[in-house]
Amino acid sequence: MKYMNRSITVAVSFLALTFLLLSFSLSVNAQTLYSCESPSGGSNPFLHTINPNTGAIISTTEITLDGETVRGCNGMAKHPQTDVCYMIVNVGKPRVPSQRRLATIDQNTGVATAIGNAEQTFSTIAFTADGTLYGVTGNGASPPETLFTIDTNNGSTTQVMPLGNGNDGETLAFNPVKSLLYHGSGNGIPYNDPSGQILETINPLTLQITPRTIQGNLDNFEEQSSMVYRSVNVFLTGTIDKYFFSITDSGFVTKLGEMDHVSKGLAFDCGGAAPVPTMSEWGLISTVIALGLVSFFVLRRRSAFQK
Repeated sequence: MKYMNRSITVAVSFLALTFLLLSFSLSVNAQTLYSCESPSGGSNPFLHTINPNTGAIISTTEITLDGETVRGCNGMAKHPQTDVCYMIVNVGKPRVPSQRRLATIDQNTGVATAIGNAEQTFSTIAFTADGTLYGVTGNGASPPETLFTIDTNNGSTTQVMPLGNGNDGETLAFNPVKSLLYHGSGNGIPYNDPSGQILETINPLTLQITPRTIQGNLDNFEEQSSMVYRSVNVFLTGTIDKYFFSITDSGFVTKLGEMDHVSKGLAFDCGGAAPVPTMSEWGLISTVIALGLVSFFVLRRRSAFQK
């Protein structure tokens, strides 16, 4: 009997160790990815949670702002210290030029709280590690394609520098590993050309701009409409044509899926909500193998004991 008990103890210990190891191999699906939509045709604007591996919508909440008609958003970013997500909200009645407000967003209800007028026609925003909010204006703005800082207390802006590279479309994201801003701009070919589609880094301290070479499978990789840092020098980006890609620090592009909306802003874990862990494929395979080995071990010991 003591051999049987020892076998069970060893089996349980092995199983516990397996699950402990699996806790380190949980997929980054555990992060909750939010996407804000600027629909066309007068449809309601929405805040979606989406699958970070495919871009597919998981849940949807309408974006509202007290006293205003919300027409969409242009950029979303999470404050690195408070976990609050900020958004550039477009407001105004249909067929009237919209105004843009800097606002915070409640990820659970979709209720936006206005901070102030955005002052500039921003297309994208991103926080750096120290909590400084940056924004880039669109091609049709005045001034166009220009980097600003945005005061999160009142929405006031300070011009940092003109950018200019790339044509239509602006995205901005921050890489906390390298402490660099990543600016995507332009559509179509030629890639890596100031008059076409580019990806470049901006050092927020020195303002040095360094181009990255866009490469990889570039089918459907057109004008970027949103971008967010994921992990290990990898970004996620949506395009104006509703495709979803990952793009590395060096500029290597991988198509992940098709979206059913135009994402105008991406942010992970708004509000610091605790994510629900999702086991990766390798984690699932490891669990099955571990359970099989444990069952085999216990049955073998039991058979030997009965003899």
